[in-house]
This record gives sequence, structure tokens and C-alpha cells, in this order.
Amino acid sequence: MVSMKPAAKPISISELTALRSRLLTRIQRRFVTVTETHAVGPLRLAFTRDADPDVVLDQIVEKEDLREKLTGSRRDGNDLHLPYWAELWDSAFGIGMQIVESGEWRVEGKRTHSPPSTLHPPHLSVLDLGCGMGFTGMVAAAMGANVLLADLEADALLFAQLNTLCWHDRVRTRRLNWQTDRLRELFDLIIGADVLYDRTQWDYLEPFFRAHLRPDGSILLGEPGRQTGDMFPDWITKRGWKLRQLEQRVPTREKPIRIFRLGA
Repeated sequence: MVSMKPAAKPISISELTALRSRLLTRIQRRFVTVTETHAVGPLRLAFTRDADPDVVLDQIVEKEDLREKLTGSRRDGNDLHLPYWAELWDSAFGIGMQIVESGEWRVEGKRTHSPPSTLHPPHLSVLDLGCGMGFTGMVAAAMGANVLLADLEADALLFAQLNTLCWHDRVRTRRLNWQTDRLRELFDLIIGADVLYDRTQWDYLEPFFRAHLRPDGSILLGEPGRQTGDMFPDWITKRGWKLRQLEQRVPTREKPIRIFRLGA
């Protein structure tokens, strides 16, 4: 995995092009890719993703079938590391739209409807937890945030690095297991697109949130309307969190994405 921290000095266009070429070549050794331009509010963002997530899943299942024949045992979904990261989820669009629409854009002290160049306050620190291929983190970076992209899967982080190269000076990646890992930093904003689908993960996510959110920070969680999402508000408020529930319309589906905004 290519590890990248905020650059101490600007990278030239030629160096940036070369880095992008190396990352893309590395990704395309294993995956077929497609690059699309997505509109998020006034932003127009190029995003490279896996062309067919089902192919990635089939490859993992085939390997597990072979392993089962050799060992006589089969692993569960957690041990398999099913490739949820290879899908661009509707909730990622929901979080991205929410980030853009909640940003306060100003030019020389006046409001503007021009494409945003910075979040308010500037240089907000953002953790994109379970970032997948980096869509929501890319939006936050485009808005001016300092972003840490974190995911359990190394393949996902390669895509995330590729998609955020334009903001290489303020974007980092980190392989992370929220069940066991802790970071030595706090964030103004933690975002998670579709991380609530598995009820068993909440007992790990809640203390992770508490350990990494600044006292005046907030958390944005995107949820497409699953039954587990219906259960989450009551569960999280009983643990002392303040909750505001919003709806965010997205271009990828008729029904809005449910947004949970949490504060300590």
C-alpha cells in the first residue's frame, strides 16, 4: 500500500501525474476501473472506481471455496473481509451533499454561490471512517478540509489515494480497524457512509467516536433506510449522544438518504 502524508512542499504537476500513473497501474493489475465525473452541489469531481463490484465478490468467494476444500472449514463474513468497499453507496452521495450544503462559503466577507473553496471554519479536520474508495473524503477535501481516509482494506485505500491526489497536501490515508485501533488525534468532523448496517459493530463504533471527536465536533452518518437504521437513534441517545436526524436527497435514488448528526 502506498502511504501518503501531507506533503512538506508542493508537488509539481509532472510529479503528481507520475504518482497518479503509478497508483492507477498498481490498481489496474487487479481491478478493471472506470472514471466518472460526479456533481455534488456546484462541485464537479472525477472519481475512479471498480467497474464491477460483483466480479470482486466472485473472486473472493472462489478463493474461499478453494480454501474450504483444502482445509475443511469456512470463515464467516468478518474474516472474509467481503468487498463492501468496492461499491459506491448511495449514502456516500448523501454525506457528500450534506457536507457541501452545510458549508458556509464566503468571499471577502460576503456570501457567494460560487463553487466552495473552503469549509467554515477553514482547515477543518475530518476523519472519513470506513472510507471505501474515498468519495466522501474527496468531497471534504475539495471543500478545504484536512482529511484522514481510514479503512480496513488496503485495496480500498489505493482507490481513495488516487481519488484525492488533487489535494495531496492535506489528505492522508490510514489502514484502520475501528474495533481495535486508536489514533493519537481528535477530529472536528467524523463522517461515515453506510457504517451502521451491522448492529454488532455499534458497540465498537460508539467508543471509537467518543475517543476521536473534539468536544465541539460532530459526526455525520449516512444510512439508506435499513431496519438497523430505524433502531439506531434510540440506541445512541441512550448513550448520552445528542442526535439530529435529517434527510438528504441524492441523484442516485428516489428515496432520501437518512443523515444522523451526532454531538457529544
